[in-house]
Amino acid sequence: MKTKVMVGIIVGLLLLTLLTSPVTASSSANASDTANLSDSAVVSDSAAAPDFVATSDITLNILGNANGDRTIDMKDVEYTESIILGSGSQTEFADATGDSSIDMLDVTRIELINLGKAKELTLVDGAGRQVNVTLPVKNIIPTDYRTTETLLALGTGDMIVGVDRAFHERMAEFGLLDLPEVSMHGQSVDYEMVLTLEPDIVLLPLSRAENADDIARNLPNTAVVVMGLASQKSIDSDLTTMGFVLGKEKEANELLSWMQDYEELVKERTSDLTADEMPTFYYEYMSGSEEKWWVITPDDPSAGQVAEETGGLNIATGLAGTSIEVDPEWVIEKNPDFMFADLMKGFDSGPGKTEEDMENLLTEVLSDRPGFEKVNAVKNNNVYLVDRDIIGGPRWVIGHIYFAKSMHPELFEDIDPAEIHKEYLKKFHNLEVAGTWAYPLPE
Repeated sequence: MKTKVMVGIIVGLLLLTLLTSPVTASSSANASDTANLSDSAVVSDSAAAPDFVATSDITLNILGNANGDRTIDMKDVEYTESIILGSGSQTEFADATGDSSIDMLDVTRIELINLGKAKELTLVDGAGRQVNVTLPVKNIIPTDYRTTETLLALGTGDMIVGVDRAFHERMAEFGLLDLPEVSMHGQSVDYEMVLTLEPDIVLLPLSRAENADDIARNLPNTAVVVMGLASQKSIDSDLTTMGFVLGKEKEANELLSWMQDYEELVKERTSDLTADEMPTFYYEYMSGSEEKWWVITPDDPSAGQVAEETGGLNIATGLAGTSIEVDPEWVIEKNPDFMFADLMKGFDSGPGKTEEDMENLLTEVLSDRPGFEKVNAVKNNNVYLVDRDIIGGPRWVIGHIYFAKSMHPELFEDIDPAEIHKEYLKKFHNLEVAGTWAYPLPE
């Protein structure tokens, strides 16, 4: 049986050579090296399966990523061969062709992807859908403004051919002002306009996952992909996946490294805190309605997660849901040590806003809240305003640090969230933007 399998592998490699010819001298050399590596894996078929299945939380969600790490390379070829030979366990993305079987066609496709010769990829998006993407990707349309920001951080400005209206309204500092508007937060998609622009990929936010198939039916010959590029919980793997699909692996890895460095910094400095050393906090979703009080729970995949592991205890822990309407009396009874107001609207803070503007806004936020003068957060001047732009997308780590430093200034004396924000804008967008995204700034 193993002899037949080895013959199949050799035939598959010969097929690979035919599929990739003609190639340049450099490509031929790479193909030869690849074949040699595959032959080596086959000769040692009696050995145990390659011991390199990934354990990281970051995964490249593309069929062909047999070992479940952050890229597709010769290790995936070797691992797929081990599955065929019976010494390796089948993994989520080992079926590179998506035909529900692991065979030499999968090995061949992985080889093609590794050599940069594949004409398409199949990714698994944020809704769990398998979506075929034709390569190379030239034009993309992000239908949510925070997704657009993340893509721009990868240097894809020349690939974006349409945006949503909110991007022009709330992120004009990033440019693209002359591009047509095709949606609003992924909703009300202008199908006629999208088809006119001929994008290879249309990206939907996670909030539109349930509508993805309906939208796809209205956009034939277009890859409609759900991606959580704005959510702290999903951005790492989805950013890795999109970086690979768009040919921006290097840029995606650089951005991921930048985020992870600051995430790790917060973790290192707060990990030894005991429960007694952690203040309580109330995180309010400012919906714009003064009659409603919404608390953000740790289960919220974006804002709620950003506030977690920053050295504080969310008073909404244990409540069912992500953002919940509560009575002001509940907040007063909980008596949190800190209060953070999430400025979801995005027009009262950010570019062009001064600290005086934010001070006036803070006064307004605290007005007409009878009983709040008794709450520790108000009594001790520990009420903070946070713009959602430093909570979502790659900038989530800035908000993360802001929470941590506000509650533990002694642990972050050398860290300035505002300077880190400037670093991000300059490093990944080549921008210098005056404004105020959080107030007051912890000292």
